[in-house]
Amino acid sequence: MSNYGWRPHIESALTLDVRRLARMGILREGARGSLTWSRDGTEHASLGYAVTLHEQAGTLTLFYTAPDRDTGERKSITCTIALSSIPLHYGGRRWYLHCPLTGRRAQTLHKWNGIAQFCHRDAIRPKPTYASQRVSGSDRIIAQRWAIRRKLGDTITDLFGEPWKPKRMHWRTFERYAARDAELAERENGYLLRLIGRLQRYG
Repeated sequence: MSNYGWRPHIESALTLDVRRLARMGILREGARGSLTWSRDGTEHASLGYAVTLHEQAGTLTLFYTAPDRDTGERKSITCTIALSSIPLHYGGRRWYLHCPLTGRRAQTLHKWNGIAQFCHRDAIRPKPTYASQRVSGSDRIIAQRWAIRRKLGDTITDLFGEPWKPKRMHWRTFERYAARDAELAERENGYLLRLIGRLQRYG
C-alpha cells in the first residue's frame, strides 16, 4: 500500500498491543467494551471491540469511524483481526495478532490516519519509522548526552565539558557515565569535522 507524499512514523499511529490486551483481561470469550488512547493526559481516540476466543485462536473485531481518503467524510469501519497463540513452557499461552492486510503474525498493529485498517508496519509504503530515526546522527548524540545529564540530575553543566557528579553517587558509577559522555563527545566531533570537510569541498 502506498500514499505518495505521506511519510508515516510510529509515534503518530494508534498502537494495538496484544500484551496490553491480555493484561487488561480483554482476551476472553465474549469480551466486549471500548479501548481508548490518550495523549498528554487527554483522550484522543476510542473504539469498540468484541472478542471471540477459543483455546488456541480467535478473533478481535474492532468498530470505529475513520475519514474517507477521497472525500474526508467519516465512515464506519469494522476491522477483524485474527488471533493465534502458542503454548509457553511454564504454562499459559502467548497470544498474537494477525495483520488484516498481510496475515503476518505480530504482537503490535498500528492504525494511521489515511489507512482504514489496523495493520503491521510492513504492510504499508513508505515503511514507517520512529521519529528518532529521522534525526541526524549528530542530533541523536546530543540528545544522548543531555539524557546522561538528566540521569545525573545535572542542571549545571553544558555539553562543552564533563558532566557534574552528584554528591551521593559512587565514583565508579559516575566514571561510567562520564566515559560514555566522552565517547559520545568524540563521535560528535567526528560528525562536525566531516561536515566541515564537506563544506570546504563544495564551498
